[in-house]
Order: sequence, then structure tokens, then C-alpha cells
Amino acid sequence: MSELRTIPNVGKATERDLIAMGYTTVASLKGKTADELYAEECALRGFTLDRCQLYLYRAVEYYVNSEAPDPARCKWWLWKDEVLRPSPCGAVCADCARFPAACKGCRAICGKVYWLQYTGAARCAVYDCCVNGKKQTDCGGCPALPCERFTKDPTVSDEQNAANLARMLENLKKAP
Repeated sequence: MSELRTIPNVGKATERDLIAMGYTTVASLKGKTADELYAEECALRGFTLDRCQLYLYRAVEYYVNSEAPDPARCKWWLWKDEVLRPSPCGAVCADCARFPAACKGCRAICGKVYWLQYTGAARCAVYDCCVNGKKQTDCGGCPALPCERFTKDPTVSDEQNAANLARMLENLKKAP
């Protein structure tokens, strides 16, 4: 058993494949992306693997490239496409420090986000308009983007709010 087995989710088969691809230590994986590892393993095997292996590699990428990885975020199923897909507003729930322990993600909680306690609303206005009103998965195609429903997060500074909005809009542009 190599040190690769100290990485969460890496069992005997993945350890064997990583070694066959030339990765023998945790350090040798630093800087590698999940997409690169998945493509290398598909090439090694000669066929396209189940996407679950990509999800596992996303968890590996998080673990090896984080200074202090949170064990609660190392579960492979937290790195599935639907978790990484931007929420209706463009935020990526998996990027939030509250995910998954304090919040399961906007889609899972139907827009009943933690910051509603500061607004008095029952549900996020963006989620409600997009998902419940327009029956869309995100606001990416809305001509009014960003609209007045995109409110300030009262828990962060104006500068952080502006940066967050810019990142959310960029995520929506890239969303499929």
C-alpha cells in the first residue's frame, strides 16, 4: 500500500491506476486537475470511464491542492456535476464554506438559504423567480440579468459583494 491510499476515496483500484499513470506520491498529484487525471485514466484504459471516476478525481484534486482540506468535503459524491453546476444565481454551492455541513446547496434546500434570516424572506428571490416562476435551472438566459433580485449579502463587505456578483455572472455565462 502506497501513500496514495491516504487520500480519501483512493482504494486499491484507483491507487493501481494512479501508479500506472506515473503518480506514486501525494506530492506528484499536486497541481493536477480532475479533468486531466480522468482523461489520462480513460486513455490508459482505452475507453471512457463512468463519470463517477471524474467525481472521485475532483475530490482528490480538492484534497491534494488544499492547504487544510475539510474531511467533510472529501466525499466523492459532493463533486458530482449537479453539485458543481451553478445555482440559479450563478453561485457554485460547492465553493461555499457552509457546504455541505451547514448547507446542502441551493437546489437541495429549494432556495431557503441561511442569509434569509437577515432579509425576512421565506425563499431567495432569485431562486423563486428562476426556478418556481420561470421554470429555468439558472438565470443565464434572462435578459434582465442581473436584476434587482440579486441582493447584497449582508454578511460581507461591498467589495466582496461586487466580487461575488462578478463571479456569479461569469459562472452563468459558462453554464451549459
